[in-house]
Amino acid sequence: MIGAVVPVHNRRDNLELLLTSLEYQTRADFRVVVADDGSTDGTRDLVRQRSMAPVWGGRLRWVCCGPNRGVRTGRARNIGAANLDPGTSLMVMLDSDLVLQPDAMACFTTAHARHPGSILLGLVEWLPPLDRDTVLAAVTSRRLHRLRDRVPRQRPVRLEGTFTGPELREGLYDLDPDTPVPVRPEWTLPLNSGWPLELYWAVGGFEESMCGYGYQDMEFGARAAKAGVRCLPRPELWGLHVWHPKPPGSMVENQRNLDFYLRRHGANRIIETDVDWTLWWHYHAERGGTIALCDDRIWAVSGNRRHRLALADPGWLTRLGHCPHSGDDVAPHDLHPITDHGTATE
Repeated sequence: MIGAVVPVHNRRDNLELLLTSLEYQTRADFRVVVADDGSTDGTRDLVRQRSMAPVWGGRLRWVCCGPNRGVRTGRARNIGAANLDPGTSLMVMLDSDLVLQPDAMACFTTAHARHPGSILLGLVEWLPPLDRDTVLAAVTSRRLHRLRDRVPRQRPVRLEGTFTGPELREGLYDLDPDTPVPVRPEWTLPLNSGWPLELYWAVGGFEESMCGYGYQDMEFGARAAKAGVRCLPRPELWGLHVWHPKPPGSMVENQRNLDFYLRRHGANRIIETDVDWTLWWHYHAERGGTIALCDDRIWAVSGNRRHRLALADPGWLTRLGHCPHSGDDVAPHDLHPITDHGTATE
C-alpha cells in the first residue's frame, strides 16, 4: 500500500491545487494524510470538505500537529508518517506547493514494486510566478506538460526566496534509473520522493528541533547516507513546484537550520556556498571559528579562513563559544585577504 504525507502551514490555496492533481491520478489505490501544523487559513475545512467527495472514498485525512510554534515541517512529516494506514509500505513525501502529473502515483507504485528497498527520487521543476487559474486549468485538463514548458530553462535562481527554473540536483538524472546508488544528502528533497516506510523510521525520521524553512531534508539525508541507504533517480516521476513568495524571516530561519546542519554533519562542497556570512552564528567555535585581534579591534574569522566579522565588544566572545580572553594578535596584512562582512548585530 502507498500513502502520501503532506505537511502544511497556511498554504490553503497551494494545497487545493495539489489535492486537485491527486484527484486526477490515473489510479486511486493510495491514501493521503495532510499533517496540519497549526494553520489558521481554513486548511482543516478544505481537507474535510474535499475528503467527502466521491473521488476520495475515505482516502484523504486531516491530522492535527498541535498549535503552531514556528513552522515545524519535520515534525509534521513525522506525525503524518505515524498516521499512515497499517500495511503502508511506501510513503510518498509531497509538499503543499507541488502539482503532480496524472500518472505520478502509478509510477511510484511500479517503481516501488521493482525496487522495494530503495528511495525513489522524483524530478522537480520550479515554475515562475503564474496565475492560479492557469495552473488549475492545466491540472484539470491533464495537460501539465504544457505548464512544464513554461519552466525557465536557465540555471535555477531565487525570486523572493523561491526558486524558479529546472531541476536543482545537477547530474542526478543522468544516472541509471534502475541501478540503486548510495544516497547523498543534497539529493533528498522531500517534496516529490518515495521512502519505504520501514526505512524512514530506521533512519530516525526528521529532526524535530529544526524549525522554519530549509535544510531539514538535507539533515535527514545525511543520516540516511551514513546508514548506507540507496536511492534511484526516477525522471518519469516529475512534478512542478508552484511559485509563491517566502514569508518574511524565512531566509534567516534557513540559515539557522544550515548552522544546525553544519555543526552536526560538517561542511560539504555543495552547501558551503549557501552560507550568509553576515550572520554571526556562522562564526561559532563549534563551526571552527576563531578570534583575531588587530588594531584594537576584535574579529571573528570563519572556519575556512575566508570570511570575517567585526565584534562590537568582548561580550560577543562567549556568545560565539570562546572564552572571554580568546584571540591571537594578527597583522593587518593577514586580515586583508579575508572578506570583511561588517559588524556582528542581532
